[in-house]
Amino acid sequence: MHPLSGQTIVFLPGIDGTGISFEPLGQALPQDVHVKVIQYPTDRLLSFEETVQCARNQIPLDQEDVIVLAESFSGPVAITLVGSGQLKAKCLILCSTFARSPRPVLFKILSYLPLELFINLPYPRFLLKQVIEGGEEATDLFLTMWESVKTRVPAKMFAHRLKMISQVDVRGWLSKMTIPCCYIQATSDRTVPASSLFDFTEAIPDLRVKRIRGPHFILQARPEASLIAIQNFVSLITGKSRESEPRPDR
Repeated sequence: MHPLSGQTIVFLPGIDGTGISFEPLGQALPQDVHVKVIQYPTDRLLSFEETVQCARNQIPLDQEDVIVLAESFSGPVAITLVGSGQLKAKCLILCSTFARSPRPVLFKILSYLPLELFINLPYPRFLLKQVIEGGEEATDLFLTMWESVKTRVPAKMFAHRLKMISQVDVRGWLSKMTIPCCYIQATSDRTVPASSLFDFTEAIPDLRVKRIRGPHFILQARPEASLIAIQNFVSLITGKSRESEPRPDR
């Protein structure tokens, strides 16, 4: 039996807050996996505390036996929910994320730039290929997702959440998390530096770390490798099956 069969995965999205970024991984999941994609509003600016509550309100109170998968921006949200006891999940998987601002000065500067102008500019394909590092297929996929995000999320929302990232610090909750945790780290992440992992390894002694070759958008660029990392972790904590080996990087 597949280790994820019959499981419920709650996905907390990246900075766009739409959950569109989950689609590549979602398509690779077994059909009997139940998925709940958390979404943040695009028509009003929430504080960090309100963002945490917004996520919690979308998870049924009686649905505690879930796998929580939090990507990038939502990592601190999930850490707060689990560490404070507001969410009693089966396990927590953190992907390309942080417990405090990964680049405080840069993110603060970005939050004050006229993002409306930058977001609407066409992005050179060669530059995207360098950032995404997943080849033509990954570049096409990212462009499609990005165009969809731009039509749904105002630029001011990105600026607001960038400012939120520059101020966030949830390290205090890390040592209070008592459920199994896994951190998926992209080896070529230019957004979240490798040093961000130290906060997690120092506070969570039994943290399982999986490094996957690829960019910050690892769930999108390497969905199959990410899925294997997730199923291996779930197998480990449930004892349902042995670990699978990922295909060698090419």
